[in-house]
Amino acid sequence: MAISKKGLRAIVVEDETFYWKVRRKVSHNEGHNVEYAIPIQHESEGRLLFVYVGFCRSEDYGRESIASISPKLIRRKILEGIALGWDFRANGAAVYLIGDVLKNKCQ
Repeated sequence: MAISKKGLRAIVVEDETFYWKVRRKVSHNEGHNVEYAIPIQHESEGRLLFVYVGFCRSEDYGRESIASISPKLIRRKILEGIALGWDFRANGAAVYLIGDVLKNKCQ
């Protein structure tokens, strides 16, 4: 599975290029106070990493949550995912970084 190319942001971490994306529009789930998963993928389009950081844009959350998503945060989460065993070059189902735990399924 690959991330849609439109609106991607690139970041280089330890000489590897990754792409990440935050949707412009509020998703259906976000509109109902469900946390948004930020997709991150290596340029080789290997295994996708979804990062949960408490980000939601429903009316109840306000604008400050949007400002908290920065390249610095994404970089830290990429390194954390790799340290926890995310093999970004491998093919296969996406993995989820929830807090400081890497999971094969979102629960």
